[in-house]
Amino acid sequence: MYLCPKCGWTDFHVAHECPRCLSELTATDLPGVGKIVTFTCIRYPPKGYEDRSPYVVAIVRLGNGVRVIGRLVDPVDDVKIGSDVALASNRNGTLEFKLSR
Repeated sequence: MYLCPKCGWTDFHVAHECPRCLSELTATDLPGVGKIVTFTCIRYPPKGYEDRSPYVVAIVRLGNGVRVIGRLVDPVDDVKIGSDVALASNRNGTLEFKLSR
């Protein structure tokens, strides 16, 4: 995650310069916990992912307020808006979350 020390702007994607104030950004660790803002259940996945269906893709608001998108590893029926989640894996920017119990 990238943070502007001058104006506080943050983003998950690789960036070197703040789009607001043009200051140099600082790389920071991605917070490992957050809440589900919204989600969708993928029942008819794209080719090559048929064996993973159904699965949930969610927008998660992390502890610092940044929103990211990721897949949930929990069963579809257990997922609800507002649920607490924890980062399960981050492979090259592909995020997977699990419900906090």
